[in-house]
Amino acid sequence: MNGKFMGFISKNFILFPFLIILAFLCVLYPDEIINYPDFVDWQTIAALAGLLVVATAIKESSYFLIIAERTLEKVNSERKIALFLVLLSCILASFLTNDVALFIVIPFTLGFQAFMENDVRKLIIFEAMAVNVGSTLTPIGNPQNLFLWHQWGISFLTFIIKMMPLFILLFISLIIFVLIAFPPKRLHTLIRENDAEFNKKLFSLSILLLIGYALMMQLGLTYYALPAILLIYLISFRNILPKVDWLLILLFITLFIDFHLIGRTEIISNFVNSFSLDSSSTIFSLSLLFSQITSNVPASILMSKFSHNWFSIAYGVNVGGNGIAVASLANLIALRFAGGKKIWADFHKYSLLYLIVTGVLAYVIFFM
Repeated sequence: MNGKFMGFISKNFILFPFLIILAFLCVLYPDEIINYPDFVDWQTIAALAGLLVVATAIKESSYFLIIAERTLEKVNSERKIALFLVLLSCILASFLTNDVALFIVIPFTLGFQAFMENDVRKLIIFEAMAVNVGSTLTPIGNPQNLFLWHQWGISFLTFIIKMMPLFILLFISLIIFVLIAFPPKRLHTLIRENDAEFNKKLFSLSILLLIGYALMMQLGLTYYALPAILLIYLISFRNILPKVDWLLILLFITLFIDFHLIGRTEIISNFVNSFSLDSSSTIFSLSLLFSQITSNVPASILMSKFSHNWFSIAYGVNVGGNGIAVASLANLIALRFAGGKKIWADFHKYSLLYLIVTGVLAYVIFFM
């Protein structure tokens, strides 16, 4: 029992600090407790819940093991597999949102572990960075872009054209990081007995549901699609729902409440107003900074209350998505999937350096 409890604590160690922060905020702002449900973006929570269920089903089908094995037969070096997965993550994130991209790519990546001596967790770190980069390009790539796109009524094409220079900068920088972090040495593959029970029916159903669910999300019908997803699995594969990481949903609900309250504090407002908000470089810098404190989605909402310079806000929150793990919800999803405490230190070793490099370059190129 003690071992199971410690395992539970270890797996969920990132959740408890935010629950403690929430408890502190409850004491500090007791009148706000009644408003907590309004602080949560339930559309995002519903979307995340559905994606989590489908991703769990895809993982449980074990079908990605087949695809991973065939991929490794053609891609035989660390660098090649990293470039392949980073490119795939970027492309998917541009058109399916960064969260959806991760729920496709990470189960696929975990399938490689069965055939490799190499640890795949570094690949997952770079996939998290890649979906943040890829999602920068389009208004539907991530929640902050979607908010800014709707808030200012920008055309789809105009948004892409405006974001293209930043995307190119971030993408080239990411490829350079990949080339440095992953040597061209051959992968150490394992001879593995095909003892896994591949469930093609579960895999096929889940892929169809993933495509349909992504479409429903784009149409704003998530609330209708989620009960359908749950019902389908409850009827067809009822063993899937108990295996879903529901505490990840609790983590995101807690984050929304924590960050909303932090963003509304007088200290934050006074800090923002102490700067010259007519300067694009200032708006960019503050958006990047607040992404590290409150995550990039709340940061975009917060900065929109102080400035109508959507371009600088968009550049700041998208660059800021890579950095501290909480800067982007996608980071937390990836790290949660990978599991283990060590990956958090490894993630920041790469992401903070990437943030510094791209933040400085973006500032110098676009705002000086």
